[in-house]
Amino acid sequence: MGKLTEVTIKLFAFLQDRLGPTVQIEVPTPVKVAVLFDKVSQLDPQLSATLANSRLAVNQEFVDSDEVSLTASDEIAIIPPVSGG
Repeated sequence: MGKLTEVTIKLFAFLQDRLGPTVQIEVPTPVKVAVLFDKVSQLDPQLSATLANSRLAVNQEFVDSDEVSLTASDEIAIIPPVSGG
């Protein structure tokens, strides 16, 4: 396992309503995307289904791999599924 890094994650839509605009968590780096989502869901277990269908973006680029290396200065965002009318 890599060293632990504290990261700030921007949240949007329903996630932001539940947890606020950002959360800070400590993760190993590199980290599996599923592990990062699991750490966020520990803050509110009712969000696990939403997180399972969300996308991770780092520095305004969607992450398409299962694992990502993060630094404290990265812009990290979780984008939940959205619907509209």
